[in-house]
Amino acid sequence: MSNLEVEGFEMHRAVFSDAELDAFRLEGDRIAANAGSASVRRLFDRSSVFRELSHSPVLESLVGPGRIPVRSILFDKTPGENWPVLWHQDLTIAVDAESEIAGYRNWSMKDGVNHVQPPVSLLEQMITVRIHLDPTPATNGALKVIPGSHRCGRIEQGSISALVGEAVEEVCECKAGDVLLMSPLILHSSARSEDPSRRRVLHFEYAIPESLAPELAWHELGRQPNNPSTPTTIR
Repeated sequence: MSNLEVEGFEMHRAVFSDAELDAFRLEGDRIAANAGSASVRRLFDRSSVFRELSHSPVLESLVGPGRIPVRSILFDKTPGENWPVLWHQDLTIAVDAESEIAGYRNWSMKDGVNHVQPPVSLLEQMITVRIHLDPTPATNGALKVIPGSHRCGRIEQGSISALVGEAVEEVCECKAGDVLLMSPLILHSSARSEDPSRRRVLHFEYAIPESLAPELAWHELGRQPNNPSTPTTIR
């Protein structure tokens, strides 16, 4: 079994070149400036560069066959936007419209897109890809995880503190170009940066499209690059 299956996360080092990272940073800064926010959703709707990246052979090889990108976010911590994130699981998905379906609960609207908590069985087969555009040591808000916690299913909010208190956390320190794969169900958090600098991360979520209830549609399903027949410039 892979480390992703056993521990709920795994690191891949130096996946992207300096030239590729420069292009991603430039595009991310453009999107953040246009949005006026350090946390920007719906990247695939905003950027052909990131749509192309999400379908690139290098990322498809990491997530495996049968999964497609279904949600995208840019996190851009800066000295002026330096927030901590408490321990949590990623329990929501983005869909096109709200519908009352058994097992789908806690509907919400985020940036104009319907979000919902699906059955745990759907979340168990999803993979989150985090592409680090800047160095992210422990002192600059690196992600912390509780290895193996993804095997606990959906953890009630009141039980998280006790579980974290009994576990040994791992800090996922990354260099620019590193990629972190993780289960959305793994408990994770990040501290406020002690030495704040840029900490840009591209967050792409992948799922098996048929895992969604047939009455619903993934918000970003099928949003391929404009010219899929054109050879990709991203490995």
